[in-house]
Amino acid sequence: MDAQRAALKTAQLNLDYATIHAPITGLIGDTLVPVGGLVTANAAQPLTTIVPLDPIWVRFKVTESQYLSFKKNPTLLQSPLTLILADNTEFPERGRIQNTLNQVDARTGTLELQASFPNPQHTLLPGQFGKVRVETDLRRNAILVPQRAIQQLQSQQTVLTVGAQNTVELRPIVTAERVGENWIVQQGLKPGDRVIVEGQLKVRPGARVTPTPYHAPPAAGEGR
Repeated sequence: MDAQRAALKTAQLNLDYATIHAPITGLIGDTLVPVGGLVTANAAQPLTTIVPLDPIWVRFKVTESQYLSFKKNPTLLQSPLTLILADNTEFPERGRIQNTLNQVDARTGTLELQASFPNPQHTLLPGQFGKVRVETDLRRNAILVPQRAIQQLQSQQTVLTVGAQNTVELRPIVTAERVGENWIVQQGLKPGDRVIVEGQLKVRPGARVTPTPYHAPPAAGEGR
């Protein structure tokens, strides 16, 4: 009986030696060591890889001007993030910025931010692409004008508008922040004004034109 108990303890001990417990929870990949292969603590070849999925980290980049806006308003760094998936659906969980790199990439002029998103259903997987959206400011009834419609002469900004009887007018404006390919116009325009976006070099103030509608494409940021 004692010999049988000793044999059982030895078998249990050998089983414990052969069992490896992962230090983290996540999704495990393929086994990289075949059955019967020698496994040591200092082996260069890992047994497998495990990726944590909940929470999951999302990395994206912002421009220097965007980062400076964040620093001027620290609450922006605490604002919830929305993630738009590859199929243009909105991920139900909201993320938070947790960390930033310590230097700007001189090649691109951008800074990497790192955010974490709850992922309880394991919908997100490492390597996926998506678009990160954050509300930086709330402006009601803001007027947006495409960047290429704005003419810069020294410190003055102007746009060409279509006035009464389709007559071209030169209008000085004052802009605020940039939103995608558009600029917010603080002064100089009012709702209903028609701004010339294409063909500014072909017209002059006082000339008559035949305008056609212009539809600006939506802007979005991309992250992974």
